[in-house]
Amino acid sequence: MDNTNHFDSIADVFNRIWYFSDDYKDFVIKHIIGDMSLSHNDILADIGGGTGTFTSRLMNEANLRKAYCIEPSSAMCDEASKLENITALCSDAHTFLTSKTPFTKMLLKEVIHHIPERESFWQKAYAMLPNGGKLLIITRPQHIAFPFFAAAKEAFVRNQPPHELFENQLKACGFEVITTQRSHTFTLPKESWYEMLRHRFMSDLGVFSDQEIEEGIKEIEQIYTEDTIDIIDNLIFITAQRR
Repeated sequence: MDNTNHFDSIADVFNRIWYFSDDYKDFVIKHIIGDMSLSHNDILADIGGGTGTFTSRLMNEANLRKAYCIEPSSAMCDEASKLENITALCSDAHTFLTSKTPFTKMLLKEVIHHIPERESFWQKAYAMLPNGGKLLIITRPQHIAFPFFAAAKEAFVRNQPPHELFENQLKACGFEVITTQRSHTFTLPKESWYEMLRHRFMSDLGVFSDQEIEEGIKEIEQIYTEDTIDIIDNLIFITAQRR
């Protein structure tokens, strides 16, 4: 399934089905602001910003000068455009850079594996960032700790490049790179987690049929017997600064 089409299909329910806790969102927002040194002087380009939820919070909480939510899915971008404090642009990452829209900081949260020709992208981003400007990638290790069924874990590994690849590409462009690994655990009712799986909240799940998802849920049921399920999210924050 094409990723853009996949996110088009879940745009209207995306904010509702993404059940990650408020504590989790606060955790991620805090580290984005800290790692990127976001301030009222910054113009943020949030690449693959989806429905703009994080873009909007960053705009408010860091008191940014301006924030762009750059999202290739037209349906997701339509949702982001309803948020009055940010500017939603329906564009892929490369096309955005071609537009020469100025920015001082760039966020790529859980989207880097979707961007082709990354070496070229880093070079263009480096050229457009001001001295001291920062780029932040948030990604995950290849072996995810989510309570997925086995086939879903295998699909994730196939689609997730090792984070060292991104580090090396960024350093080759001249960026100063710092990598920090962080973990956050939260608890959900199992039915909430299953609804997320059924709606294929991550693009890696888009390859599975309804029947395969249901079989996968039965597999998870054999492992997790309580009414709730712990979600362990291991995140990798890669900060690249232009010197």
